[in-house]
Amino acid sequence: MKFLILTIGRVKDKRVSSLAGEYLARIRPGLVSVESVPDRGGTPLAPKKCVEREGREILHKLRPKDRLILLGEDGESYDSEAFAALLSREMDIAPGRVVMAIGGPWGVSGAVKERADLSLSLSPMTFPHELCFLFLAEQLYRAFSILQGAGYHH
Repeated sequence: MKFLILTIGRVKDKRVSSLAGEYLARIRPGLVSVESVPDRGGTPLAPKKCVEREGREILHKLRPKDRLILLGEDGESYDSEAFAALLSREMDIAPGRVVMAIGGPWGVSGAVKERADLSLSLSPMTFPHELCFLFLAEQLYRAFSILQGAGYHH
């Protein structure tokens, strides 16, 4: 079982990337990987085209047996223990990878939303997608610590 974090564009802020990398490195080696699709840089005048193109690229990265968890402000919220339990269930039922997709600044296409098996919210507030990546990395580390009975989560 592997987890893949799929982002739109690469994390440009080296501090954010480094901190997220530290959390991900603490998880069992090889369990979580990160990939990105190009940020198509939509403008306020043409975000729909950008979202559709990014959506096609997200779907292209998915394998038929992958489970897709889409991160978005309209997704379901979990506390850390419930998130750990969710990941445990996903590991049990996923025939392929568990892919956690973070959309770009304009969101994700309808086709990606339709393909998603779950929608997850990190917060009802809106954050830049780079910070979502950092928050997700930390919460994955916390969840795996909970599942292993480690002392990171009090």
